[in-house]
Amino acid sequence: MSAALRILQGRFGRAALLDMDRLLVTHAHHHCHVLLKAHGADTRFVVGDQICPLDDDTAVLVNAWESHSYEHYPGAPETYILALYVEPAWLADIDRAFLGSALPGFFPQRCVRVSPEISRCARVLVDLMTCEVTLDVDEVENVIFALMIAVIERFSAWREGRARPLAGFGIGDHRVRRAIGIMKSNLG
Repeated sequence: MSAALRILQGRFGRAALLDMDRLLVTHAHHHCHVLLKAHGADTRFVVGDQICPLDDDTAVLVNAWESHSYEHYPGAPETYILALYVEPAWLADIDRAFLGSALPGFFPQRCVRVSPEISRCARVLVDLMTCEVTLDVDEVENVIFALMIAVIERFSAWREGRARPLAGFGIGDHRVRRAIGIMKSNLG
């Protein structure tokens, strides 16, 4: 598996600086996900069925529960990636409108052009993650906050209210309620 050079965890979720030197199988998680190239060669991710380049000028945005993978090719040059796994509840604490980050469609585009502000915030975060000193938790959270606001303001659908749950799924769906009931009765 690819190596994590540094992982920061907090109320915001996780920020990881990753040495992507191996395949990452298709998976999904409840976080909205922002991927930025930190250093090295250009690369790409697959989000849903779309190939998304990741380079100095583009970022990859992944909605909560959206499938994504990384296709590493043997002999490919070294690539370091800044990956943010952002907790929807933390974003909702910032602004209730950001609760939509837990829903499909929060990021209408999967591959976006990085603004100077996003690039600056990402560089500050990478610099913090690669320094050898103990990090100030508030400083880290403030940088991640600034980075996420720069991404959300530019690329999310929070203003339009377009982030919606998938029709037919959720706690109201009888299949989900049944599965929850089975899990509760068989905790072991």
